[in-house]
Amino acid sequence: MNRERRRDSMQPRRTLVLPLLLLLFALAGWRTWASDSVVTPAMIGQWKGSASIIVTWCQQTNLPVALTIDARGRVTGKAGDAVLTKGRLQLNRGWLGRKLKMKTDYIIVGQLNGSIIAGEGISRSRVSMPLNFNRGTFVGGLHTSGSLSGGKERMILSARSLTLVPTN
Repeated sequence: MNRERRRDSMQPRRTLVLPLLLLLFALAGWRTWASDSVVTPAMIGQWKGSASIIVTWCQQTNLPVALTIDARGRVTGKAGDAVLTKGRLQLNRGWLGRKLKMKTDYIIVGQLNGSIIAGEGISRSRVSMPLNFNRGTFVGGLHTSGSLSGGKERMILSARSLTLVPTN
């Protein structure tokens, strides 16, 4: 009889756990989807820096990056020799991701026109730059579209230690 009472008294708690977890994750992601623009006044303007290329199949070791960010989060500029078009600065995580130290706060995604490294004939169609913004500087990395195999003709080009400082 005591076992049956314990089971009955624990049943409501079990049924609340899943809905509460779903609500928590929904609220964590809501901030990411709720905002049109995540740009603060300190982020608006022109930015310049470079990143260290980390793939072994590329001869070039540094990748220059120059960007312009407007008040609506639109981003234009260059990544290496390629022109960045249809770029967008957006949130990359919510408060839960920040608490768990997953991902970066922001990410720039966009399309690339032209070769990213013209001297080596390396071209990719898209780029993403996961970034954090701290004390007036963007810090993060860069990854292009591509595959996990196939050499310089097809593989993802990745660079780390991207630091962007304001030029205006």
